[in-house]
Order: sequence, then C-alpha cells, then structure tokens
Amino acid sequence: MANKGNTRHIKRLASSKYVNVSRKTSKYLAKPNPGRHSANDSIAITTVIREKIGAASNAAEARLILRNGLVQVNGKQVKEEKYPVGFNDVIVLKPDNATYRITVGRMGTFTIEKIKKAAPRELKVTGKYVNNGNKIMLRLHDGTIIPGNAEIKVNDTVIVKEGKLDGHIHLEKGAQCLVVKGTHAPEKGTIEAVKEGTALRSPTVEIKGSSGAFETLLENIMATKE
Repeated sequence: MANKGNTRHIKRLASSKYVNVSRKTSKYLAKPNPGRHSANDSIAITTVIREKIGAASNAAEARLILRNGLVQVNGKQVKEEKYPVGFNDVIVLKPDNATYRITVGRMGTFTIEKIKKAAPRELKVTGKYVNNGNKIMLRLHDGTIIPGNAEIKVNDTVIVKEGKLDGHIHLEKGAQCLVVKGTHAPEKGTIEAVKEGTALRSPTVEIKGSSGAFETLLENIMATKE
C-alpha cells in the first residue's frame, strides 16, 4: 500500500539547492517543520547549528544545545530541533551571545554571516488583509503577521524592530533592491521599472545593477534601504 502521509525526513540529494549543504556526507537531512518559511526556502535549526555555524559536531550535540535553551531566533528562545529558519532570520547562541544572520549567496543559496549585534530586520510583505476588528494586518515572508497601515502594499518591505513595525520601503521605480533568488542573486541595484504580469506571464522588474541592466521576476527581489 502506498504511503499517503507526509514524510518526516528528507534525503540530502533531494533537498533544495538553496539550502547549500553537503549532499554526500550522510543520507538524510533534518526536515524543517512547516509554519514559517516555505519548505524550499528554509532549513532546520539543528542543521544551521551543526553545518552552518559549526557549534556542534553531530545532531545529538545540536539537540543538547537547543534543549538547554541556548538558542534564540529573532529574539525568541527556540528548543524545537526542526524549527525552520530562513532569509534575514537572526540567530543568537548563548552564553557568548554570538550573533548570526542568514543572508543570500550566489544563485540565492543560504549563506550565514556573523554580525556584532541584532539590527532591525527587513522583511518582504507577501500578503495583506483586514481582520474582524477592521485592522490592517501584514503577512511577511518569514510567516509572521503584524499590524500594518494602508500605505504599505504587497511586495513592499517593512522594517521590524523588536517585533514591531518601524518603517517601510515601497517597491517602486527608483528604489534600491536586493535580488534574493535567481541567476543574479545576491546582486543589488536600482529599480528602473516594474512590469505588471498577465495571465500568461509573471510580473517582472527591470534593474540597473553593478554588472549592468537586467530583468528578473518580481518574486525574486526585495526592496532595501541600501
């Protein structure tokens, strides 16, 4: 009889290319739980601790670090070993308060960099709705939902500080942007034009970057301050 349920693991050879982990060191990779980032755009916190940061030599040590409450993601303590993390998440390891941020590498692959301290996060708006109390709510690319306002549109970028809205950046002509996916990632540039999509074609953006002008899908970019 065929297996009709979801698998609780993932083979390294079948993992997303964006995760950017060694595919032949072992057969399986921790599968991030659903709920925040999409499956293809996230990585389990145990994998980050073990293979990206190098704070543990094996999965058992990574689980012990989590169970002892030594890991924070975006200011919140995390003990769940398959907790999903992704682009622009900030990870803090106790007791040294070593701080890391997940960024974008070549072709949009996961890259982690060590930073001095956690700064306000830039998050792309992926959805917008009005709740029962007529309050505007924003759904962000990391799965969180925060109160917003009428000025902020889908595909804009919001600046979140300590879990609260601290400003926003419109995705429009003249704005600075970062390519987070595709062949041009992680290039930065200036938006020259935003082309609306049709029934047969996805919306695209013309960008003037350091390597010249190019065009990419709207979903591949995020407006930024710099």
